[in-house]
Amino acid sequence: MPTFTKAALHRATATIFRAAGAAAEHAAQVADVLVDNHLAGHDSHGILRIPEYLKSIVDGEIVVGASPQVLEETPTTALVSGNWALGQVTGNFAVDLAIAKAKKAHVAAVSVVQASHTGRLAAFTDRGAAQGVMVFMAIGTVDRPMTAPFGGAAAVLGTNPVAFSVPNPGGAPVTLDIATSAIAAGKVKVAKAKHQQLPPDSILDREGRPSTDPQAFFDGGFLLPFGAHKGYALAVIAELRSGPMAGADAYPGVFMRSGIFIFAVDVGVFRPAAGYAQAMEKTLGRIKAVPPAPGFDEVLLPGEPEARLRVARERDGIPIPDDTWTAVCTAGATVGVDVAAVAAA
Repeated sequence: MPTFTKAALHRATATIFRAAGAAAEHAAQVADVLVDNHLAGHDSHGILRIPEYLKSIVDGEIVVGASPQVLEETPTTALVSGNWALGQVTGNFAVDLAIAKAKKAHVAAVSVVQASHTGRLAAFTDRGAAQGVMVFMAIGTVDRPMTAPFGGAAAVLGTNPVAFSVPNPGGAPVTLDIATSAIAAGKVKVAKAKHQQLPPDSILDREGRPSTDPQAFFDGGFLLPFGAHKGYALAVIAELRSGPMAGADAYPGVFMRSGIFIFAVDVGVFRPAAGYAQAMEKTLGRIKAVPPAPGFDEVLLPGEPEARLRVARERDGIPIPDDTWTAVCTAGATVGVDVAAVAAA
């Protein structure tokens, strides 16, 4: 399994998307997000996605030269069209708009339609936390349905992720970013690339039988919701916020996708910054002070494992499974890029 520096992966990724027709600024944004996902330990949303993005460009599902735009807005709201641009570019644009509005008016809600795949939501919500703004983000079904409802025997929902990032003046943001399915589809791809089995109760095969084989998912199987009815209920809420509420169905465009719902709150709206910082330190300290249970070294906060892994991977490098690296190199060659040579430069 090869290991790469942050700079090498960023250089290779940006070069691929520039060669595919993206503006240099947009290619850099995609590279920023994909590499950041690796640093956080979420390899399922890193360069593994490059082959599918290049295919989507060829198929017209991603309009590589497009840019997102505001269709309608008020001081506290905005309706944004991604115009099928690269999803990471749209994610940055929409979240930055929500952050700016929240910093002026304390709260903001942004709807995004015609959005391509954005990937891991915390890459965007953390942008708000870094500026003192709590950001919530939800996405509903995209591409094909892949998750069954609780009590159902067929897929009807996506992985329907939700994410929150809460500013923490004393350290890394407190971040929740979860798929409402028992496992994210990208993590199934990672397991396949690593030739690993899946955790039990994650997927069913196409006959509705439990399976731990990643290939069973790609052969027509489907995911299960996490926590049975609880994950299913949260998935429905994500579906309704990012679909009917966001208005995605009114802007089908290239093909049908759900939209994105973003809500942002300036954490200084209810109390002075110093009071907020003190309260966060006290509350998080109280949680961290709980004695660890047998088998655990300490109590971790949401987002803390990612923050620690980020430090380690920036120091030691980012491991990439052989199958993933081969697929990326093969995909890069289709746009005239010698990926291995660029990474090694």
